[in-house]
Amino acid sequence: MLDKELVGRLLTTLGDRARLDIIFLLGEEGRMNVGEIASHFSLTRPAISYHLKLLKDAHVLQSERAGQEIHYRLDWQYVVDELLSIVTELRECAAEAAAETELALPCCRRADLDCTRGAI
Repeated sequence: MLDKELVGRLLTTLGDRARLDIIFLLGEEGRMNVGEIASHFSLTRPAISYHLKLLKDAHVLQSERAGQEIHYRLDWQYVVDELLSIVTELRECAAEAAAETELALPCCRRADLDCTRGAI
């Protein structure tokens, strides 16, 4: 079962265009500090820092201190694992819903029954 709070945080975080742009930038460039990231955007450095905090809180980014600078990098494994978990859960829900719907259909529309013989 998925942790709905974590899933909500991840999807909300991924739903912002500026944060998506930061994610794709770090995906292309690798490890970067706030100044390097900010140089690619028209956003202020404090705004970039805010987005980085949200991404880090959602476990999308990891950070490491190098002297006085903090470098950020994308946590690919976490993002991929979580998105796959969400897709798997949705597939299971869809399969259950389809099975329930099929059971409710008249027998001549159900693939597992031969209604021409009048037997189930």
